[in-house]
Amino acid sequence: MIANFLFQTEHPQINFKTFFEIARDFRKGGLTPDNFEEVIRLTAKLPPINTRKASDYKIFEHLGLKDISEEDFPIIIREMLRRGQEQSKKCWHPEAASATCKVDKSGQILVSAAHSIQNNGVLSKIAKDGHVTTFSREEVGFKGKNVGKKLASIFWGFCNFHDAMFSPIEITNYTGTPEQNFLYAYRAFVMISHKKIEASHFANFGSQSDIDIEENRKHFDRAILENDYGAIKTHVIELPLYYPIAVSSGFYLDFDFEGNSIPHSENRMENIYITVFPDNGKTYCLLSYLKEDENLYQELAGQLQSRNNFKSDLTVLLAAHVENIYFEPIYFETFIACQSESILRVFQQAQFDVQKLDSQGNHIGNLSLTPPDYLKNTQKLNFFGY
Repeated sequence: MIANFLFQTEHPQINFKTFFEIARDFRKGGLTPDNFEEVIRLTAKLPPINTRKASDYKIFEHLGLKDISEEDFPIIIREMLRRGQEQSKKCWHPEAASATCKVDKSGQILVSAAHSIQNNGVLSKIAKDGHVTTFSREEVGFKGKNVGKKLASIFWGFCNFHDAMFSPIEITNYTGTPEQNFLYAYRAFVMISHKKIEASHFANFGSQSDIDIEENRKHFDRAILENDYGAIKTHVIELPLYYPIAVSSGFYLDFDFEGNSIPHSENRMENIYITVFPDNGKTYCLLSYLKEDENLYQELAGQLQSRNNFKSDLTVLLAAHVENIYFEPIYFETFIACQSESILRVFQQAQFDVQKLDSQGNHIGNLSLTPPDYLKNTQKLNFFGY
């Protein structure tokens, strides 16, 4: 009998040692401070992943390891997320330093819980009894989860002083100025990058992920220091009705709406940033990208306009690529909950890839198996329900 958590060592993208450390600290699965180092030593002796057999795990039998229960697994995962947040706290502003940021008595930068979606603006508009609904990360599928709006969409990415740079989109209605469009895109970039760094506490994304973040950050940092808000190109889509949906996210696309391949560079992964919010009786959808990436995404933006099928096209982009999304709770139960199985299928289809391993079973990248036509929305999803 092999303790179930040992199979995590067969997933090359999981930093299993982090999981084991928390299990040790919580005394789960038979892991304790007394046997932890022996478990890690024996794990290093296991054959490469792609040649491993169940019998190879017999080397652990004398340690008395046991299965971790279904109830304990999410407890460990939540602690992994918490530790990832704690270790990744930093101020992302290009001028961040102890001399310019808010600091504590010991001179350490005080990083606050920043909202990627405005708490006192957008989230307040769509909240019901102080709560909004998002997709649960703790369950299989896309089941709804109510969260307090003060906790929704937070990440530990700025000190209080530099978080004030977002005041033009925090305290002012949207008017579509270049500064506002830039700030929405910048906040989406920081949020997705910061969340990926948090997740790298227990998931191995490879060195290219870090390179992508740093190379994209250079463009944003330069624009901030030079007040060059034209560094971002934004396409604004106005839906004439008020939909209680809020989004701040970013992702890259391999294909456009016609199934044409989008050729990315080897230097960095070029992202597209999306922001959705209701304001003044309308719903605004901002599709943004760096000016340098216009050659990749301007055709896709043109397709959106010419297709004139905004609700379907925006829905499939959100369903396939976005996790940082919030709904008014009653709206979610009325229009979104009934689509959960189809949302899961679209999400899995867009993320479908296989891991590439070297001869020793080490993860060296992923091979995308996403079909070119996945943006056709064959599931007929609709996040804009009326």
